[in-house]
Amino acid sequence: MNIRQRRVLIAVAIAILAMLLYPPFYLTVNRVSTYDWLFGFSQGRVNVELLFAQWIAVGIVGAIAYFLCADKKQ
Repeated sequence: MNIRQRRVLIAVAIAILAMLLYPPFYLTVNRVSTYDWLFGFSQGRVNVELLFAQWIAVGIVGAIAYFLCADKKQ
């Protein structure tokens, strides 16, 4: 693993942690999705399906970036 690959892994880990701390909420009052601080006073529930979809998307993009940053073997 080279330094560029390590940076990609760190960026993916930070993005996933940020999405965990600031997740999408589904507000039952007006039936909309919004983002709010996890430990805030939101009156909705976490939209788990959207959160998992975001994690999968970040994982796929991170995996592609990881392999693109690999050293070329000749």
